[in-house]
Amino acid sequence: MKFLFSCCIVAVVACSVAATSHGYSSRPRGRCEPVPPFCQNLTNSDSYSHMRLPNAFNNYKLAETVQAMMPWTPLVGLCHSGLKLFLCAIYAPICLFDSESGEHVSIKLCKSFCNSVKKSCQPVMGRHNYSWPTHFAFNCSGYQDDTMCVREDFVSTPKPPPVIDSICDPALNDEDALSRKICKRDLVIRAEVLNVRNAKGDNSYKVIKIKRHKKFGRQGARSQRKTKKAVESLDRVLLPKRGCTNVKERVKKGVTYLIILNKRSGRKTKYNVKAIVPWRSKLHKKFMRPKSSKSLKQSCR
Repeated sequence: MKFLFSCCIVAVVACSVAATSHGYSSRPRGRCEPVPPFCQNLTNSDSYSHMRLPNAFNNYKLAETVQAMMPWTPLVGLCHSGLKLFLCAIYAPICLFDSESGEHVSIKLCKSFCNSVKKSCQPVMGRHNYSWPTHFAFNCSGYQDDTMCVREDFVSTPKPPPVIDSICDPALNDEDALSRKICKRDLVIRAEVLNVRNAKGDNSYKVIKIKRHKKFGRQGARSQRKTKKAVESLDRVLLPKRGCTNVKERVKKGVTYLIILNKRSGRKTKYNVKAIVPWRSKLHKKFMRPKSSKSLKQSCR
């Protein structure tokens, strides 16, 4: 019902503005004002921040412009992804200052952009028995494709969410985070990465071949004597892909890392990586000292 009611308002607004197209003929034309919130951050640049008033519907005030666009809001998200920019280019046309003429000029829609939005949204309106507005501002044939029109690729693309990696993101493995991980460790080592490859028969892991720095490597609080031989000959560890995206970019050959490991029981002793971060001497050396181990035991209780 809300959508049907809104579409009805669209038709009424289109008719009413056409009937009053000469209502403000005595007022001075052509001034720039900040765009309404509906039209903010719509393009990939910050060039669209001001609109030219009056617009094609003779709206002279910001409140009038906002009210004129409101009936279209239920349609946003139901058809073309650039509908908001399309509407703003009509109701709140981009206003730029032309240094040569000394005047403010408005930038019109590209014909191809208009046709693309119409092709996408007109059927949605048609399913509710409403037609595309007849006002000349919605007539795509009245626009041109040139270097100074509002194109479809102006529409801003949402930034992807930040990658949250619990294993190999240095930003997430600060001193406190590493300390918590070490509380449940089996082994903490300093090692250089020699190679990274896929694990055979298990696509959820990467195999990291390492060159261990024995001076800094030591067993953790949970390790037992029977694992000593396996630890001494440790040259490969398993890195879960789920906790480390883009492994080959994040875990690089020839770089020395602090690696926190957990033992994986089975026919053959294996170790899973709990954290792998580039080696930082001042921060990471203390994780290798016996004195630090005792303080960690106390803090983990």
